Amino acid sequence: PRPYLDRFPTPDGRARFVPAEHHGPGEDVDADYPVYLTTGRVLAQYQSGAQTRRVAALAEAAPEPFAELHPDLAGRLGVEDGDRVRVASRRGAVTVRARLTRDIRHDTVFIPFHWAGEGSANLLTNTVLDPVSRMPEFKVCAVRVEPDGAPAA
Repeated sequence: PRPYLDRFPTPDGRARFVPAEHHGPGEDVDADYPVYLTTGRVLAQYQSGAQTRRVAALAEAAPEPFAELHPDLAGRLGVEDGDRVRVASRRGAVTVRARLTRDIRHDTVFIPFHWAGEGSANLLTNTVLDPVSRMPEFKVCAVRVEPDGAPAA
């Protein structure tokens, strides 16, 4: 069965939609922090990795935190795949390996949030809260990306 195929549970059977007012991010990019950061999951890890990193095959598939960058952004920064990059926000900085991919926007980097310590993406995220849900704004903040200077292993 497919719910709501013929009608919704309202007196007239029609759906009720309420528009939500869009609010932009608490912080936007600027000259000092010109790149957006977004965080999320990778397939081989889950949440903090407390369980998944105990499975050798999963730990091998995603052994360390990384930053996904578009090749165009990496080219402007002088960064190659596997180089270490420093990603800094107004709240902190992490140093991780760069992974180049065309699957991300030119103005955005992605860092998974599964790792703690010095590779923790949450060191960078904005602490501003959504006024309704009170959830922190984990999914967007302004960062600066630069080569770390250490040679790739």
